[in-house]
Amino acid sequence: MKIRTKTTAYGLAGLAVAGAMIFSGTALGLLNMQASGILSVLLTDPPSVPDGVTAVYMTYTGIAVHAVGFGDSGWVPIAGEGTIDTMGLVNLSQTISSGAIPALTYNQVRFKISNVSVEFMGRNYSASMGSGNVEVPISGGLRINSSTPAAALIDIQPTVANLGGQSQPSFTIATGAKALQVPSSDVGQSTKVVGHKEPFQGHGWYESNATSSAILAVSGLSLSANSLSFSAANGGADQLEMQALVIAPSEKGAGEALALGSVVNGAAFAFQADGSLTLLSGTPGQAQSLLEGSGYAMASGSALQFSYSGAITNIFGNKGITAGTSYYVIIMGPGTLSVETVVAS
Repeated sequence: MKIRTKTTAYGLAGLAVAGAMIFSGTALGLLNMQASGILSVLLTDPPSVPDGVTAVYMTYTGIAVHAVGFGDSGWVPIAGEGTIDTMGLVNLSQTISSGAIPALTYNQVRFKISNVSVEFMGRNYSASMGSGNVEVPISGGLRINSSTPAAALIDIQPTVANLGGQSQPSFTIATGAKALQVPSSDVGQSTKVVGHKEPFQGHGWYESNATSSAILAVSGLSLSANSLSFSAANGGADQLEMQALVIAPSEKGAGEALALGSVVNGAAFAFQADGSLTLLSGTPGQAQSLLEGSGYAMASGSALQFSYSGAITNIFGNKGITAGTSYYVIIMGPGTLSVETVVAS
């Protein structure tokens, strides 16, 4: 039974971004505010979260865009930093930065997520993640001119997993992102106001780009006490990345939120670069590191058969797979989330 398969997979968040963000006016030769335009940066898309999570706060800093043709010296910073509740972005976008930059064409945007906290059952908890450096291409590029304000929309879709259960919660997060140019007809004076929210869902330009991302299709899922196998295919236009696979009991019922909250009771696998699966055991801390590795990158249009042979036990190594029991099979990565259910043989 398929519960949900969702992949943004866009540009991969968590990529290492080397060096400080320094704008070299000499290199660009155009640090002239008379030849400049206004760019606003917006954020959209709520996260996928475990049951009981009511807010996911992300603190962001160091927003910059990259000018085409200027190499490493072409990064132009834009003022703006703060904290945003991404669960408040249901069908909404929010301006997180706005400022004047040279009138050039830009092809990438980057920023750093310096901290993530989760509100769970009325209390706040810190969440672990990778480097927090996000660098993504701007689909189609973005031209800045002095006559028309412009906006870039970062479509970000975090996945939060609870690795500690309800009594001792421990959260980890993976996120992917894609940056889109907002048509000038949808950029108003209010767009430049940091904190301003407006909906883009239902607009043709947004819907066509949002649905053109990678699509992870899982089929032929088979599970037993000593084996796991399934096929996965990327039917979208973008590369996707799979970092972790978790098998967890689904006795509580079906649902993405329940699956993401049951990881602590499950068996955890790491995807390797060659497509193999490595079973982890020991502590939940090992599962946290799953979402910090490179994982397996699946190219657009490709497919692969995944398999594991050997005794499958939970993270602590003290409980195996029981025949006749229903399990979640959860695949996670930057912007990638697939939740399936299977009855073990």
